[in-house]
Amino acid sequence: MTVAEDFLLLAYNDTGRPRVDGTKLKAALAGAAILELTLAGALRLTEAGEPNHKKGRLVATGVTPDDPRLAELVTVADGRRPKDAVGKVAGFSAWRSRSRDLREALLRDLVDAGQFTESPTKVLGLFPTTLWRPNPAGEQARVQRQVRAAVVEGAEPDDRTAALVSILHAVDMLPKLFPDADKRAVKRRGKAISESNWGGAAVRKAVQEVHAVTAAVIASTAAASSGS
Repeated sequence: MTVAEDFLLLAYNDTGRPRVDGTKLKAALAGAAILELTLAGALRLTEAGEPNHKKGRLVATGVTPDDPRLAELVTVADGRRPKDAVGKVAGFSAWRSRSRDLREALLRDLVDAGQFTESPTKVLGLFPTTLWRPNPAGEQARVQRQVRAAVVEGAEPDDRTAALVSILHAVDMLPKLFPDADKRAVKRRGKAISESNWGGAAVRKAVQEVHAVTAAVIASTAAASSGS
């Protein structure tokens, strides 16, 4: 399971609806994909003084990711700042939302693997949509236990769990996953894990950019709404 797949397992509630709005969902999945590529060694962050590269750019290493759906994103991210890579994949800076395409592809893979049930329906009886219900006997419970151990119980997470926690924290999903826990404590722990020394500079930078891109898009949307 990739970080992106683990995120999707937690992103949908028992009714089959996402726990966060569409903007956060796209940003989080884009960030999770970039994190997976850096954790897998397919992308790295450039340092100062490198020939042919500006500092702070994601560049392809030549390592091919195991998941072909993520492999095509290496070209999208190559040569870009993490912020720009996340925005490009999410579709915030382009007409095409690769994040949406990736989400639908991964969700259908997870349906085929027995992790979700796909249920077409209509909003207000008119607009087609799809409910993605997690399988109670599937991997969702395991992933949620790992996140809970790190965020609520204070266990030390491995790199992949830390990456997932960081993405969940970036879009404020952790309190929704653990409503029985103290909300402030959960947020503090999520922030601490996000900022801790794990995964390398490229991964941590990508997490920071998920925060930045999401906040910027939400702010611009709010400004447009208030001005209309």
